[in-house]
Amino acid sequence: MLALFASILVIVGLFAMFSMGEQSIEKIKLQNTADAAAYSAAVAEARDYNFSAYTNRAMVANQVAVAQFVGMTSWFRNMSAFANGDPTNAGRDVYQIFLELGSTPIANIYKKFLKAFGKVTGIFDEGKAGSTFMGYAITVLDGLIKVYGTMQTFYHYGTALTVAETLGAGFAKLGAAMASLTGVDWFTSFESLDGGDDVVHLNDPKAELTTFGGFPYLIWHMYKWYNFTESKDPNTDGGDGPEADRFAQVTMDSLDDFSRDRSTKPAWGFYFFYAPPLTYIDPTRFIPQPWTFGPLFLPVIHRGGTELKLTDASGNSAGATSPTPGNGDTGVDCHGNPVQGQTSGSGGISVSHESDLAAYTAAACPGDSASVTDNNSQTDPPGPNAGVYAFNGTAWNRVSPFPGSTNPPSNPQNPQGTPGTTTTSTSSTAGRGAAGSKSKKTWTAMDASSWAGLHIFWFVIPVIFVPIPLPIPFAPPWIPLSHGAAQSGKELSAPTVLSSDNNFGTDAPQAYGEVLDSWTTKISAEMRQNKGAGKTLEKVSSLGGLTTYRDVKNVDATEDNLVGPPLVVEIEKSIDDMAKSPGNGQFAMVNGAPQGKMRALSKSEVYFARPTDDTGLAWFKRVSTDPAQTEVGSLYNPYWQPRLAPNNFIEQYISMESHRAGL
Repeated sequence: MLALFASILVIVGLFAMFSMGEQSIEKIKLQNTADAAAYSAAVAEARDYNFSAYTNRAMVANQVAVAQFVGMTSWFRNMSAFANGDPTNAGRDVYQIFLELGSTPIANIYKKFLKAFGKVTGIFDEGKAGSTFMGYAITVLDGLIKVYGTMQTFYHYGTALTVAETLGAGFAKLGAAMASLTGVDWFTSFESLDGGDDVVHLNDPKAELTTFGGFPYLIWHMYKWYNFTESKDPNTDGGDGPEADRFAQVTMDSLDDFSRDRSTKPAWGFYFFYAPPLTYIDPTRFIPQPWTFGPLFLPVIHRGGTELKLTDASGNSAGATSPTPGNGDTGVDCHGNPVQGQTSGSGGISVSHESDLAAYTAAACPGDSASVTDNNSQTDPPGPNAGVYAFNGTAWNRVSPFPGSTNPPSNPQNPQGTPGTTTTSTSSTAGRGAAGSKSKKTWTAMDASSWAGLHIFWFVIPVIFVPIPLPIPFAPPWIPLSHGAAQSGKELSAPTVLSSDNNFGTDAPQAYGEVLDSWTTKISAEMRQNKGAGKTLEKVSSLGGLTTYRDVKNVDATEDNLVGPPLVVEIEKSIDDMAKSPGNGQFAMVNGAPQGKMRALSKSEVYFARPTDDTGLAWFKRVSTDPAQTEVGSLYNPYWQPRLAPNNFIEQYISMESHRAGL
């Protein structure tokens, strides 16, 4: 009897141990499944953020390449004008005259080299093969930028489907869950789109995402995830930070030295002269040659740079149709936008008296026009000062009177030119691009060179007949020599396209390598300004300039952007799908899981952190002098990583109570 009683206790203990062991194994397996699903979903989201970061970097790199090509085209055109001559530039003719004085072997070699150099650089003149190649290369780069931006959007929303599929919440499961909750199945018809990446079922075919906890958590997470990042437009005021300058500033800061400022640097210890390519030096001039006169040193001073233009978002004046370069454009506004001439009836300024124009002076641009009736009523005839007035940058001047009539014309035509200015008239200041415009659709470049000269004159001292060299500076270093320009993207008309007051991120004195501000190159640069930047190198009108990209929605450094929205995963498994105790009858042991199901809860999140702890990755470090500073997360750097996170008390409490209630 004692042995029988002991055997019963041993059997019961074995059954209990087996049952508890199996439940522990199932619990561990279910928890591992939940952790694997949550972590895999976080991996997919981290890849999405990092994909945007890599493509953003690719977009910046392509923008830099576009700036390089535009700058090289401008530089080559400037060199071509130098080597091949420019009939509109008298300074180049004077240079050639002095170069021809007292020909020497070195001078002859230099002239032959200049001729060969001109053939090479001449292919980049407007309309030539080199410019055509640059145009197609720029178009390809801008096309890739557009593709990268589009890929970001597709990948981002594709990640939402990947996360849902990873958690076993594909269209089939989502449709069934919605049907059980609402009685309406909206998604099952899309189940053919479900893939085979259901991490939950790959780990445990019998586990399922809970209907009450799993799906609402997923939907809430998708809402937060959707609002964590957004597509930003660097061409819209407030569309990319308060000043719409985040992406644009990163691009400008990434420019190489050639694009940013290709001005020649001081050489030979003299800061007055510069040593760019093609500076002429002839040391043979020191060989005594009595009564000869010829150039010893012809230094070329060069400045240039590439700029991103800041213009009106639409590029249109008030009431104007969308202008097409070469198709009726009559001028540009203050900010370089091509506009079409409009009449006062479609948005122009119309006032009664000339004195009323003072109210428009602060916002007017050179070339703006207005109609003045010089009367107090439309029924009165026009007064002696009536007519069309144009703003020359300082004051309004009448450029054409109204024809005599009983009533002033209801729709007087604006003048097509303004005396004393190089711009043409536009319709009005209303609705046009203002100083706060954020459109950055055009890259422009300008180069200009000037020259100076130092001659050697050999004279003979009488009686002793000793030749003495006498250096004679003969040309001031501001004589214009050559100039070149180029633009890509949205074509902006001459001449304000090359002005220095609408460049993004560059103060006016520093624009284009200070070419407009330096006394040495100012004359040559102004000659280039009057000619404009030429036709755009872009071959597709819809491309060019900055485009939309993805970044975290809230870029304020005071906000915590280091961690993305957390994802809570709750899965369950029926006890009927678990191993049972072999005991029957009085030896039977029932799993005590509420509602006959076992559940597991997990949470994951994506966080931003540079890998700076590894001594082998020291180049990743970004050191700040302020230890209180933290690099916030962004989609400019691909340092987003996944991790599991502990569930908080609220999440655990909701899970336990919903489990107890059978939800």
